[in-house]
Amino acid sequence: MVESRLRPREDVDLGQHGVPLAGMIISVILAMLSLVIISSFLTQRFLAVKLWSRLPFVQWLVFAIYGDSFLFVFATAILQFGFGVDHSMDACASAILLCLVCYVTTKLIYMFLVEKSHIIRSTSKKPRLRSKLYLFNSFGMIGVYCGVVVLNFIYRFTRVENGQCIIGMKKVAMIPLITFDLLVNIYLTILFLIPLSSLYSFRNMQQTKGNRRLRTVAARTFIGSICTLISSIVNLSVLMALDGEPGWVCLMCCNSDILFSAVVIQWVTSRDSTSSNDS
Repeated sequence: MVESRLRPREDVDLGQHGVPLAGMIISVILAMLSLVIISSFLTQRFLAVKLWSRLPFVQWLVFAIYGDSFLFVFATAILQFGFGVDHSMDACASAILLCLVCYVTTKLIYMFLVEKSHIIRSTSKKPRLRSKLYLFNSFGMIGVYCGVVVLNFIYRFTRVENGQCIIGMKKVAMIPLITFDLLVNIYLTILFLIPLSSLYSFRNMQQTKGNRRLRTVAARTFIGSICTLISSIVNLSVLMALDGEPGWVCLMCCNSDILFSAVVIQWVTSRDSTSSNDS
């Protein structure tokens, strides 16, 4: 009776013994580095804006992506280093919810690619909401994506193995998510590149300033889309193959994915921010 009272309850305090020292150090460095870099991106964008009322929609999307990324890294840092994902089942459950929310909200990059495609394909000043293709790309895919996301929230799981928080999603939800992510990225990239590849500047490669800028936009958007796609697919595939992973590993992978995506977005849109604010 006395021993049962003195023995710590597993669902109250799981401890931090499951996190290796090297993993903890890397996680701390990654979180601090992510906050600093994303903050610098936000500050740079903010200072570059000369007239907020004329800021293009795509730039608002970039602000939203950076803001969401910063909040995620900040929240996971508090959870991981303040409370510890192995501290309790509530903390463990919060870790998987944060990872899911991270993945859902960072898919604002879909809207980024949709907006890029609309800008390139538009031959007139037709409003976005009157473009059937834009409406399909925006609301049609978002509707399907919401359904896939709901599956992942339903089929998520958390468990404790040897005092360590293990989180993940079941294959019945992961496979549709990976497939959807792959197909949508390929579709949006092709949708953006097809009109560019048919332009006179691509066929004859005339070295005018406008043509060079157009080729740069196409190349950067294509490379950025491929990079973020690979990062996302690898992260999700590993999570599915391992049938769950330690909470601290999942949060570290999410943070690295967030940082990588932010760097890619900054690189892809660096020319856009300059030109849009000069206009």
